[in-house]
Amino acid sequence: MSLPNPLSAYETALIRRGYAPDAVKRRLRVAGHILAAMVRDDPPQHRYREAVERLLMSLGDPARRAWCQKIAREFYPFYVDAGCPLPSGAGTQPAQAVSVSIELPPNSGLDDLIQQAMDRKLVPAETKALKAYVHELKQMRRPRQDIDHRQAIVRLLLLALHGLPHDGRHYRAAIESLLPLFSHNETRAYFLGVVREFHPHYLSLAPKPSEP
Repeated sequence: MSLPNPLSAYETALIRRGYAPDAVKRRLRVAGHILAAMVRDDPPQHRYREAVERLLMSLGDPARRAWCQKIAREFYPFYVDAGCPLPSGAGTQPAQAVSVSIELPPNSGLDDLIQQAMDRKLVPAETKALKAYVHELKQMRRPRQDIDHRQAIVRLLLLALHGLPHDGRHYRAAIESLLPLFSHNETRAYFLGVVREFHPHYLSLAPKPSEP
């Protein structure tokens, strides 16, 4: 007996629940993005979660991230029932790039690293990305102090990423190297929120296909 297609099974369930056609399409689109974000070299038991995290990091709007998390929870049982399929074409990233380790500059703790990050002169592309993020925060009417705190976190992240390739694996590795420095749940959550918000702007640092 063949296993069901997770997208088809999810679509059928949504229709039975009475969702409007547009709502079904939006949910299927998110589910499809989750499948497309999967990497063959990720451990099978973590593959779905890693794919969801990749998708969330590409979204700048907190409301969109929350909505996608909801769809990810809805879709997960259908993915499991289908035998946890891996889409064709997944895992094109080289295996040696999957495990990336980033060594932070010598430091005496988080405050020292933040000071180093604030003292470092950004390259033009980093400045452009940071300004775009700050503009987004101002459009959201964030308080000035909150904007300053978020800028400090972004500069800390850019310090960890300085000189490294502009790709998702190194971005996530930098987050993992910095996360232990935030010892409280509240500050860890704040840090993770900022790096997710900044991720679309960080992607703008990657060279375009026409660039050398």
